[in-house]
Amino acid sequence: MVDRKNDVVVTGTGVCCNMGDDLGAILRRLRAGENVPFERWDIAQALQARCQVIGQYHGDVSDAALGLGKKLTRFMGRGSRLALKSVQSALAQSKLLESDLPHLSRREVSVVFGAGTGDVETHIEVRRKLDETNDVKRVQPTVIPKLMASTVSANLVNVLKTTGPSFTATAACAGGAYNILLATMMIRAGHVRAAIAGGVEVCDTHFFAGFDAMGAYNGRDNDHPERASRPYAADRAGFIFSEGAGSLVLERREDAEARGASILGVIRGFGMSSDGQGEMVAPAASGALAAMQQAAKLAGVSASEIDYVNTHGTSTPLGDVSEVKAIREFFGGRHVAYSSTKGYTGHTISAAGAIEAIFTLAMLREGWLAPSVNASPLDPELEPYPPVMKPTDAKLRLALSNSFGFGGTNASLVLSAD
Repeated sequence: MVDRKNDVVVTGTGVCCNMGDDLGAILRRLRAGENVPFERWDIAQALQARCQVIGQYHGDVSDAALGLGKKLTRFMGRGSRLALKSVQSALAQSKLLESDLPHLSRREVSVVFGAGTGDVETHIEVRRKLDETNDVKRVQPTVIPKLMASTVSANLVNVLKTTGPSFTATAACAGGAYNILLATMMIRAGHVRAAIAGGVEVCDTHFFAGFDAMGAYNGRDNDHPERASRPYAADRAGFIFSEGAGSLVLERREDAEARGASILGVIRGFGMSSDGQGEMVAPAASGALAAMQQAAKLAGVSASEIDYVNTHGTSTPLGDVSEVKAIREFFGGRHVAYSSTKGYTGHTISAAGAIEAIFTLAMLREGWLAPSVNASPLDPELEPYPPVMKPTDAKLRLALSNSFGFGGTNASLVLSAD
């Protein structure tokens, strides 16, 4: 019998995205195949952007909503606030910091939480003040903690008063998954026994304009926001950017059981790779395949034991098909169930890997598959190997959650319910 007392288990999850922050309600929509329409963004319209559709989180992240005073929030940009909102939900479920286990009483908890950049709005504001005044003294002394790439993890530690190591891993669109697997590695290696991990991305004009300029967004459906994000559809035309944050509380199984925590799932294994093709934005099926193979090997499982793949599937013409090619090769021709949940959330960039791991864990635990919405008519190239297209109940053993980013950076997580 395998001794699994050192399994890295999930005891709390939190999500904030365009669908809200009530995870139960979000999951019910996914299970039923009901997405929430995206919205027209007035700023994008004013900028004459190709794509004017966006997914925004409309929940309250004010000082009062977060239960914080100005002393703590003066260093927090919107990303840190959104991340904290999701972490508070995860901790409320986990009750990690309410435990009297010695390491938790000392708050020896790692925080590994990523974002694509520091707070871009702060960069914009600093530049505006310097242009207006030509006087560096007009810049607020609080800007550096907002500008630094590790602003989110640093602010979380400052608020939560945890004493374990903290850092931010940035890995483009794979960042959320990388933060989870790095936290898992630290727990497995004995550096810490618990961690808070995840990712966040928020909307700002520079980020939005950059993606729009490179033609990555879907610019064809400004008048049809309800179907603007449609992975695997024959007429897919690019992704829809969306704000989001996803948080997971991770700890050793032995500790979780000792304090009576409910186990929501297990991080069984993970794989990492780079495409190595000399392409910054064009995906390579070989890189995705290598990440999945490594994840299964580390988990000690075979492809035949994996019943579902939550794909990266962003709705780009090249990326969706490239990943499915890798999946087909990994499973050796077996038609495994797969779907993308970005038809519901849009692409939350650094948050995507965390949010989608949370969704996948729920499917494993509860026995259902979220269909790919708006995928009809299906890309003819995928007709021999189609995604899940309608709500489906399924008994699942293991699942993969894939995340792939610009620069050819890839991460794949092997997850189980227990």
